[in-house]
Amino acid sequence: MSGQGSSVLTRVLLGATRLLPVAMLAISAAGNAGGAPAAMTRESILTIAKTIPNFSYWWGGSKWSPGATDKGVCTPTGSSGCPSCTHSGAWGADCSGFVGKAWQIPSPIALTTASHPYVADSFTSSGPYWKVISRSDAKLMDAFSSSHHTWLFEKGDPWGYAWAYECKGCVYKCIHDDRSTSGYTAAVRSNLTDAVDTDGDGVPDSKDNCDKTDNADQKDLDGDGIGDVCDPDIDGDGVLNTKDNCDTVKNVDQKDTDKDGKGDACDTDDDNDGILDTKDNCPLVANKTQADLDKDGKGDACDDDIDADGILNAKDNCPLVKNPDQKDTDGDGKGDACQLDDDADGVPDATDNCKTVKNPDQSDIDGDGIGDDCDPDIDGDGVLNAKDDCPEAKNPDQLDSDKDGKGDVCDEDLDGDTITNDVDDCPSAANTDQLDTDGDGKGDVCDDDLDGDGIVNTKDNCADVSNPDQADTDKDGIGDACEVGDGGDPGDFSGTTAGGGCATGNGNGDGRTGAWLGVGIALALWIGRRRRR
Repeated sequence: MSGQGSSVLTRVLLGATRLLPVAMLAISAAGNAGGAPAAMTRESILTIAKTIPNFSYWWGGSKWSPGATDKGVCTPTGSSGCPSCTHSGAWGADCSGFVGKAWQIPSPIALTTASHPYVADSFTSSGPYWKVISRSDAKLMDAFSSSHHTWLFEKGDPWGYAWAYECKGCVYKCIHDDRSTSGYTAAVRSNLTDAVDTDGDGVPDSKDNCDKTDNADQKDLDGDGIGDVCDPDIDGDGVLNTKDNCDTVKNVDQKDTDKDGKGDACDTDDDNDGILDTKDNCPLVANKTQADLDKDGKGDACDDDIDADGILNAKDNCPLVKNPDQKDTDGDGKGDACQLDDDADGVPDATDNCKTVKNPDQSDIDGDGIGDDCDPDIDGDGVLNAKDDCPEAKNPDQLDSDKDGKGDVCDEDLDGDTITNDVDDCPSAANTDQLDTDGDGKGDVCDDDLDGDGIVNTKDNCADVSNPDQADTDKDGIGDACEVGDGGDPGDFSGTTAGGGCATGNGNGDGRTGAWLGVGIALALWIGRRRRR
């Protein structure tokens, strides 16, 4: 090719890198008459290849406009795809149309101009514009072809998987992908002029950010134009790699919490507790147990309010037990919520029946588990202490016989006669005189058998005179023992002895004097007893 033709091609390819309106590569084919294609570099072919991804697959197509929004559409019309497919839109290419256009063979031509002189099988054997080579010798933008498909090699294992540019099929479209090389024949385009590549990494020195060090990926972390493999400060933080504890992560302060030589900015376990920072609830404080009492996602080791009660640990009298009221019954500086003996009575809270009221004796009259000193109903009778007339003795009926305000069950003088129950012969009936006619220890006012003759008062015909036989000669309901006369007429005081024998008293034999005397004595006794009642 003439020098003029070569310079024209160079200018066109440079235009491609700027995504010129697609008339790039519209150059004269002059100088190709001898059969050799116009000279190209591998990089210029790559520049073209990079413009194809996302354009549609077009069976028999070979034109596309870099940067166009219309990529074309391929629609399968059969289960096996193209050629059983249709295409719509102005742009697209199939596999061989793409390779021929990228290689600019047989002559330079604009990408927007249709030109499809080859099929995939064409590249499986040497031709006037390429030659078959061993896959081991494959380099950037060499073609890999089979009888039905062809694509351009970028990088990778020519005997395994490699990155490629290809128009893969109707569904896949034209893509940049990582694919298998198995079953393909390699070929190199003729008349390639490789740019100077001192380090042999496939990147010309003019574009290589480390031209003396192999770095095909051209990685430049800090974007300073110097590739990472030859940059003395890869992360651009002002600390040289040899002294930087995170040479690929910018960290001017060089902070290293766990002092393991790896800066926090790049240390996956800053506190060196064995828990990765991404899962550590205290990434800067070692806490292997990951304890988190309040379940707030912040470990106890670094949580300034462990129990989440709104009181900071430094001021919380129970930092591990939620107690926003900070109640401290015994004033010892330890909150009731976490103290073992809140009332300081010597009885642990766990067994104390009055946790906040001092009661070392633990008295609990009603046995309800609440100590008497804090029980609102000590005797458990359902009547609160404040209203209970016997707060320490169960008496739900609140019976108070003598109305002295003290219930009967706890009143030491039930009848209010000033005689205490323990010595009162009638504790439930007032009897200050303690009269006990029959001397049986039960006062007359409460004795149901006053005369002690074994007959209860209500049935005794002489309640005040002992007469167990209940003799009642005249059948008037008053026993003979307490009746004034002997038989029938209350005014008859004659008194006759059985059998009409001798009489007593007046010497006349009629017994009247003796009878009158007896009646008088009996009457006196009866009146006396009545008065004493």
